[in-house]
Amino acid sequence: MTARIFFDAFAALAIVFAGIMVVTRHPVRSVLSLVVSFVGLAASYVTLGAPFIGVLQVIVYAGAILVLFLFVLMLLNLDRPPAERGGRPVQAFLGGLGAIVFAAMLLGALRGSGTALPAAAPVPPDPLSLGEPASLARVLFGEYLLHFEAISVLLLAALVGAFVLARRESRV
Repeated sequence: MTARIFFDAFAALAIVFAGIMVVTRHPVRSVLSLVVSFVGLAASYVTLGAPFIGVLQVIVYAGAILVLFLFVLMLLNLDRPPAERGGRPVQAFLGGLGAIVFAAMLLGALRGSGTALPAAAPVPPDPLSLGEPASLARVLFGEYLLHFEAISVLLLAALVGAFVLARRESRV
């Protein structure tokens, strides 16, 4: 029962700070609330019995990716205050309507799901259980190798595109 309480608390923390990340207008506050959301997700993984995935969440996302986000924000020098809201009531109405529809769909899905979490995640006897590095590597580089390589090519293309967009045009 306590695992369920901790899971619910960490999931609520992740959801609340993800919402704050979307709503806030200051970019650094947005990234910092995303850090808290990622830590909440990592704690949720630990309560579900996958500590390796939780550690990877902290190292890769809360560590490397968000440091990159902060570096880009500092590089772009977005310290200017954002422009005042106004002038787009249709977009505000449609955005609010979309948020209400999404919340209703989410509540309907939650109400329809009757699954419960296990009381406690038992320690698996074999090293090839879910969440362990060996089993994760076997699945990732075995069954999902093509997907893994496709994502790496996609990330490489995004990196090249970012370099091309960030390059300043010099006329000689």
